[in-house]
Amino acid sequence: MYVIGNLASDQVEGTAPTPAEGESTVSNGKFYVPVPEGVGIEVTPISSLIVPDQVTTLPGEIASQFLARNPMYDHVLWNFFLEATDIAALDLGPGTPSPTSGNVLSGFIPTLSPGPNGPRCQVGRGSVGPTGVAPNSVAVLPRNLNRTPGTYGGLVTELLDTTPFTGPSGTDEVLVWWKLAEVNTQEDVLNGFNATVGINQPALRELVETTQEPAGFLVYASADDGVTWHECRLTEPTDLVTAGTDLRIAFVNNTEIKYHLLGFIVLFVDAP
Repeated sequence: MYVIGNLASDQVEGTAPTPAEGESTVSNGKFYVPVPEGVGIEVTPISSLIVPDQVTTLPGEIASQFLARNPMYDHVLWNFFLEATDIAALDLGPGTPSPTSGNVLSGFIPTLSPGPNGPRCQVGRGSVGPTGVAPNSVAVLPRNLNRTPGTYGGLVTELLDTTPFTGPSGTDEVLVWWKLAEVNTQEDVLNGFNATVGINQPALRELVETTQEPAGFLVYASADDGVTWHECRLTEPTDLVTAGTDLRIAFVNNTEIKYHLLGFIVLFVDAP
């Protein structure tokens, strides 16, 4: 399910079922907040709030309900990339800890480099003014084989300190849910003036439903601030082996497609 928001007002417009894979939805003037399968929430245009992104608003309610449906976990963190503060929770600079062939301890090992200039991703507004976001516009860029060595697209969270939740013992197991989509943009087509042929067409932005674990798109978790990484499968438990309080999540795109990341939720346990 998706909660539909108005891009101009951030108000709830309604809900929509999750489209079938490959189906597209026009998103001009709208944005979509994904809801994990099996999570039930009450949404009303009058009383439901999408922003600010807090425990008491829809994003927090979605995450809390997801935790409630996985009672073997103790705590939850989330990010749906709705506000500038959500973007501030991403590590975008050079030297960002990232999965490499030398630090992935379990799962698939990346064959490409993270690159020297920080994760290759799209986050919304650029360097003019504070970093912000247009909802549904955060994306993990495709791989770049024109560099030597080739680089993957990547997005890495800032350090998520679990100490307020777990105490100094930290966590040694996580479960990660995420939502990917592709985006198509059709530009204006104007018939006449001997410039183009065909009918007039408006600019359309479409959200395209896609597979959530495409070959080459990888997700990793670290409990030691990116010193070591473990691959995560969608909504499957991931053993981090050694407990720690310095949690990071990394998204690696080793494909030729730009994938938009609509949000993620991470559940974690208290280490024994």
